[in-house]
Amino acid sequence: MKLGNIDFCKIKKITLIEVVVLAILFTAIGIYYSPHFMYKKEERLAAKIKSDNAIFTARVIEEFAKNENAKASDVAKKVTDNLNKIAKNPYNKKMPAYTFEKDCLGCNSVTYDDNTQMITLTTLNNKNELILRTVIKPPSFVVYSKFDDEKR
Repeated sequence: MKLGNIDFCKIKKITLIEVVVLAILFTAIGIYYSPHFMYKKEERLAAKIKSDNAIFTARVIEEFAKNENAKASDVAKKVTDNLNKIAKNPYNKKMPAYTFEKDCLGCNSVTYDDNTQMITLTTLNNKNELILRTVIKPPSFVVYSKFDDEKR
């Protein structure tokens, strides 16, 4: 049987041993690279969370700079409402990116204290582990990141 220049009768058939060897080879490559892909996903989520926290911090400091007499509660609510319109929760797309709930898995939990004019942004992952905490007390802020500790 000929099709163009290819003679299908002369093509060597693939044996069962060759198929098994290819399957083992692809399985070994998959096992080797799967942890690398999972780690990259966690790195991407951490980078997204860090950028969300940096945007929140910048907006809060900007609001306090515009009005030095503003209450922390008003600033936190205003910034949270504005950012929830554009930001997505990296762990769960159905949940808001920023919320005032204390136990919010996979989102940024915002707490404030009007007496000290302090806003705290805490991020937990889906396993209820602390990922990032940002404390904003104008004119400065402090950031603690779990991922920074792991790289040291």
